[in-house]
Amino acid sequence: MTFRVLVFAAPIFVAAALSACVTEEGYRQQMSTWQGRMGDDLVIEWGAPQEKSTLTDGRQVWTYNRSSVEQQAGYYRDEQRQVKRTITDKDGKQRGDTITETYPGWQPPRSYTSACTTRFVLSPAQRIEEVRFEGNACLAEER
Repeated sequence: MTFRVLVFAAPIFVAAALSACVTEEGYRQQMSTWQGRMGDDLVIEWGAPQEKSTLTDGRQVWTYNRSSVEQQAGYYRDEQRQVKRTITDKDGKQRGDTITETYPGWQPPRSYTSACTTRFVLSPAQRIEEVRFEGNACLAEER
């Protein structure tokens, strides 16, 4: 592995190691602490919901959406390929050689989108009864 590859790969490995305990189960654990609390507590900590819906039984569903786009710059990385060549010497004898060539390969810039939608179901008395979520960014540290 060349230095150039290490420079770009190291932050990815560090982020993966640090986020090893950040999981969907951790987010589920964190969200379960909201059950039984009041909607006012939620507004104080999370702000106003992006969307409110009323169910037929009078309960409300408050929806919070969170998303982010992360950019990774383009970079060159060393790539290798093996090339087989047949060489004929001055006596006319042929022999095969395998040569390993190293050349720069371009990795184009990339965008990564992550999103999490969290829905809180509140009783008519504004007490949180249930929490549901979906998305690849619904992650938190496990307890």
